[in-house]
Amino acid sequence: MGRLILLLPLLFACAPLGGEAPLLPYPGGFAQGGLVTGRFQVALPGTPLLLDADGEALYAAYPFQLLVFREGRLESLPLPGVPRFLRAAPRPVVGLGEGVWAEGEVLPYPARDAALTGEGLLWVGAGGLYRDRDLLRPGAFRQVVAWGGGVVALGEEALFHPEGWRLPLPGAVRQAQASACGVVALLEGGRVYLVGLEGARPLAEAEAFAAWEEWVYLAPGPRTLSCREVAWP
Repeated sequence: MGRLILLLPLLFACAPLGGEAPLLPYPGGFAQGGLVTGRFQVALPGTPLLLDADGEALYAAYPFQLLVFREGRLESLPLPGVPRFLRAAPRPVVGLGEGVWAEGEVLPYPARDAALTGEGLLWVGAGGLYRDRDLLRPGAFRQVVAWGGGVVALGEEALFHPEGWRLPLPGAVRQAQASACGVVALLEGGRVYLVGLEGARPLAEAEAFAAWEEWVYLAPGPRTLSCREVAWP
């Protein structure tokens, strides 16, 4: 807890200087100005740069620190830099530009996004989809999501690994997260799609989103909808 107290001034520096704090969706609810509602109920010490959650914990990333809220308690973990991306599931990873923080270690991979799975660290970078140091599939990908026993890498197309199937998308993906119905993806221009082996179906318009089970949390809002409204039979 001492580490948390020492870093409080830095965390408050992340908060907006004026106006209303942005609404941040996370898997299971929303946060605004550090106040988290929904599946997790907690007052964070400032607006996080990135927010995500798995089935057991909420993860809030700040410069040089990752806060973990689990079973009513906050834990502070040091980060060696400013986070660029955060994924809570299957296991937490934080992107740091030229490296990836994973389970307390910093791995020297220049990832745009990553998923820590039983197969290893799968990440997307300039050359395509990688597993640790090995290039698995070439491509221009921005996001990678664990889904369906493998991963889906997304850019202007979706690549399903390990099958190798590729699906063209109606635009470039900015953000992606797994849901009970498939992969939910936010494209450039603010269009949210549900992506699966059957294709891509429009779901909503938003500036940001998060997915948890069948529910999609949208901002501006707060708004929620079920992915089953557009899912394939």
